[in-house]
Amino acid sequence: MSIDAVLAVRRLEGPALTAEEIGSVLGFRNGPAARTWHGATGPDGSVLSLWLSTDPGDLSGPAVGVVRGDWYAERLYDGRLHVGVAESAGEDAVAALRAYCRSATARLHAALGGLETASYVDVDGNYSYRIDRQGLPEAVVDLRLGSEAPIAFSLVETANRAASGTGLVFTEDEPGRHVIPSGSAGDSVTHTVAHRAEELAFARGARSGPVPVDARKLAEFTDRLAAELAGITSGADLACWVNDRLYRYEVELSPAE
Repeated sequence: MSIDAVLAVRRLEGPALTAEEIGSVLGFRNGPAARTWHGATGPDGSVLSLWLSTDPGDLSGPAVGVVRGDWYAERLYDGRLHVGVAESAGEDAVAALRAYCRSATARLHAALGGLETASYVDVDGNYSYRIDRQGLPEAVVDLRLGSEAPIAFSLVETANRAASGTGLVFTEDEPGRHVIPSGSAGDSVTHTVAHRAEELAFARGARSGPVPVDARKLAEFTDRLAAELAGITSGADLACWVNDRLYRYEVELSPAE
């Protein structure tokens, strides 16, 4: 059975992203960015096949934080990248797909800014998510780490090390903050967070005091934190809220990244 992933991306303000903008960041070189097969090598060495769609009928994605009727809220994104494994470097194709989507997401946010991205692997439908936050005169940052963390591991110490230079200072916090029943989730990303927390509760929590935070420094902090945690707590989820709104959620951090 083939396993595929999807990465949806949209610009929060201004004109929609073009296929060429997305393709340029991701290194597409053979032919038009959209509706053409492209190849890439993932962070773990796997060879991947990529198909970028900007067709209006293929642009639905999660509307995070929105509750709409009896079904998960959705909105239109600017592009959807379909990712498949052409040649796996290891035995875990799911990990290879998540690693590529996380890498591609990081490149898009760093190069273009002002984005919202959501990605999932179709075998389980669990969403990773990221949104750029602008204009943060004061921010409180909440972190939650999954139960795969070693018993003696300190999320607070790791977060404070990664937050050097940002003004953020973390202390321990109750791991269940922000977790809602999965049946109350209004969108597929929030449902992923809630459902996975029900299956295996968050083991560590950290919370900062309110301080002014530059949006770029906040993004760089979470990049550093995710990279360090991936080498310590392989397979753990990382969730981050800013001012009580979901800012970033990573499913099963992998040291291959």
